[in-house]
Amino acid sequence: MNKSLVVCVAELALSCSSLFAQKTAKQEVTKDIDPLALHMVKAATDPIKNAKAYSFRALVSRDWLGTNDQILTVFSTSEFTVERPNKLHIKFRGRGEPVELFYDGSGKAVLYSASKKFFTTVTAPNTIDAMLEGVAKKGLDIAVRNFLESDPNESLIDDVTTAYVVGRVDLFDQKVYHLAFTEPEAEWQLWIVGDEKPIVKRLEVINKTKPHDPRLTVDFFDWDFNPTTSDDMFTFSKPADAHEIEMLKETAEN
Repeated sequence: MNKSLVVCVAELALSCSSLFAQKTAKQEVTKDIDPLALHMVKAATDPIKNAKAYSFRALVSRDWLGTNDQILTVFSTSEFTVERPNKLHIKFRGRGEPVELFYDGSGKAVLYSASKKFFTTVTAPNTIDAMLEGVAKKGLDIAVRNFLESDPNESLIDDVTTAYVVGRVDLFDQKVYHLAFTEPEAEWQLWIVGDEKPIVKRLEVINKTKPHDPRLTVDFFDWDFNPTTSDDMFTFSKPADAHEIEMLKETAEN
């Protein structure tokens, strides 16, 4: 199997915190939650929940633990297009070859490297939420998974134990609202831009379950709640010279 595709798929996979991982058994904890923080999350994610289709770009930086136990920072970019209730397309650019994910609700998700003409198929249920859960069990837990699910607000705040509004701050040259949260296995922050039409601008997550508390940062760009879509965008049409390959075990472990 071509190693470059493994690297790309492994980068697309991310189990960075309980924020994106399968929910664990809830524990009794003391909660300190500002209702205004939850209100702002809901206001910023309702446009995502209510859209028939939407698209956005994500610039991601994340900490990886090197073989010498040193934290290294790696970068990637992705473009996402969602069409409710069960269509998703991702273009991913990272360390290795470019990779696309196709999902048209037909019961499978396909990862394809056009430059290497390799693809792999993952059996996936016929809703986006179920598909994301299914591929996560294969190790493909996508970094912005919360923003692809049917109810991003519920997905984000389900395990929150503390929540508060830091205030209105500058994110480089832009005024944004800064929110901070904790949950049993992670600390995370959101930066929201806009008053009448708020939307998420930045996400940062610290994974408290791994050595060195690795950090994930996602910057969101080009939110579009009326994108032009077509069935071809979500359906993988196998080129004549493309070859199907098996996903290596090491991919599911990254």
